[in-house]
Amino acid sequence: MALTSANLNDHLYTTNLSLGDLFNNHTFAHDPSGLVPIIDSWVPYLQNSSSSVTTTAAAALSQLKEYVQTGDRTNASALLQSLGEQASKSASNAHDWAGSHGHNGIGDQLRHLGQLLIMAAGNLKAHVGSGI
Repeated sequence: MALTSANLNDHLYTTNLSLGDLFNNHTFAHDPSGLVPIIDSWVPYLQNSSSSVTTTAAAALSQLKEYVQTGDRTNASALLQSLGEQASKSASNAHDWAGSHGHNGIGDQLRHLGQLLIMAAGNLKAHVGSGI
């Protein structure tokens, strides 16, 4: 699967909607396993890239999946925080990379993703010790 600005923006948009739904159902902090299908939808996009940034992101997502599946709430929270910060930082570099889409451009999608991931990290951190 090749990354293009169109499919990247569409996938970010869908991911942000899915994450928003996951966090709004008020079960995420107790059972973050809903992240697994979202992670699985991103790894093929990222791991087959020639860019070290995207392959590093794929490895981080694979590690996050392992943390979620093994109940390592502390490391999952820390990695979500880091990924959120990286997405937010990337948003400032992608501000003009938008394409002709019906929804916001990639910079806006990355900024929103960063906010969602940081929120998820906070939710998990607040429940450390209660088990995943």
